Amino acid sequence: MYTPYLYGGITKFGIDCSAFIKKIFSFYKIDLPRISHYQAKKGFFVTTNKIKIGDLLFFSTGITNKKIINHVGMVINVSYKNIFFIHASASNGVVISQLYEKYWNNKYLMARRILYLEK
Repeated sequence: MYTPYLYGGITKFGIDCSAFIKKIFSFYKIDLPRISHYQAKKGFFVTTNKIKIGDLLFFSTGITNKKIINHVGMVINVSYKNIFFIHASASNGVVISQLYEKYWNNKYLMARRILYLEK
């Protein structure tokens, strides 16, 4: 938590969103691409009402093209009121945010499931 954001960064001294997600999954011996746009091509599409812990959320935070994926976070909690995700935020570093906050909800594009765990 609170590791500073650094575009292209891959260490605890500075990391960007896709490197952060790549590091999490590499801990479990799962290799993901380095860039969020390519990470969004992995796994399976998940509808918003089926999102679970561990799913990846993809966003377009750009001003000019609102369909290009350039941000990713991982779901850490799902409640009936909100979906919480951890990510490397350009403004605050590694933090937990809520999908239904106005900013993130307006930037949200899709969710993908890399892992499928039976319960």
